[in-house]
Amino acid sequence: MEFRKIKSLRKEKKITLTELGERTGYSASFLSQIERGTNRPSLEALRKIADSLDVTVASLLANEAPQVIQDEETSAHGYKVIRNSSGKIYNPWQTNSTYYDTLFNLPVHTNNMVISKIYIDAQSSSSGRKIAHNLCEINYVIKGEATIELQDEVLILHEGDAIFLEAFTQHNIINATEKELMLFTLQF
Repeated sequence: MEFRKIKSLRKEKKITLTELGERTGYSASFLSQIERGTNRPSLEALRKIADSLDVTVASLLANEAPQVIQDEETSAHGYKVIRNSSGKIYNPWQTNSTYYDTLFNLPVHTNNMVISKIYIDAQSSSSGRKIAHNLCEINYVIKGEATIELQDEVLILHEGDAIFLEAFTQHNIINATEKELMLFTLQF
């Protein structure tokens, strides 16, 4: 877990690592490690840091919108579609053999993650309208065909296709077919 908030609050208040160290009794090196996520602070250390920055420990631990290192396509559009070019469909219930396709390799920094399997009935949608939330989202089509309604366009995803949506991207997942749609969804 990274504590980016510590660094941003410290910079906002124009406090150096050395000054924060003097206020908390910790070394600048230790505080830098906490900010970068290479060292995990104790609750006592978080309390001292929060007191020194005039904030609560809860505010240091609160979820932030995730930061994703983006490629050009994601930066330009706010989403990225990954097509199933192999023609293989991942079947998590397969008994004879198992294989894995890496859908995404995204360096992500976040404090929250939700993994779901979503079933959408025929001629129905996930929410009935476009929604946006503060989590990035990956939707992988396990079974059926998903119509992804975005701000200015509509995309069709087939079995084995996936889409990455940045946080705060308005979207609605629609099943316009006569068969059930099943998705694997990861929100982070």
